[in-house]
Amino acid sequence: MQKKIYANLNFADLLSDFKEDVTKLLELKNIEEWSGRIVKEREEKIRQAALVLAGQCIAILLHKLSQSESAHKTAINQTKGWWHTDTQRHGYTNREILTVGNVVVTLKLPYVVQTKEKKAKNKSTHVGFCPLLKWLGMSEGLTPLVWSDIAVRWCHS
Repeated sequence: MQKKIYANLNFADLLSDFKEDVTKLLELKNIEEWSGRIVKEREEKIRQAALVLAGQCIAILLHKLSQSESAHKTAINQTKGWWHTDTQRHGYTNREILTVGNVVVTLKLPYVVQTKEKKAKNKSTHVGFCPLLKWLGMSEGLTPLVWSDIAVRWCHS
């Protein structure tokens, strides 16, 4: 399994790193030693670099959404159907989200809970969720495209 790559939210740095990595892969050295295997290896490395860049871009997008008051208000309105009468806001929580390219972004998000009293043990339990993630279909910590890729692979295995 690939190692997690943590999000870098600086777009200029991401483009610079991508350009540097891919420029090396586009160099034509020792052409007389090339074969289909060499081209395939370069193709795989270029594709992986592009996937990481795409994942980093999605991480920036998710970070911007997590900072948007308008997005949070919309998420709360869109998820009201999941709220019970005893559901209430419960501060913030940090959640890691996996994007394409195995890029992980940590978001600080509002959290809501439903408080239930357990009669048997007199302890309260909290069942909660992040409205933004539920609204966008990412409650499990995966972007929709990553979920889709997993489902396709599972169905074909």
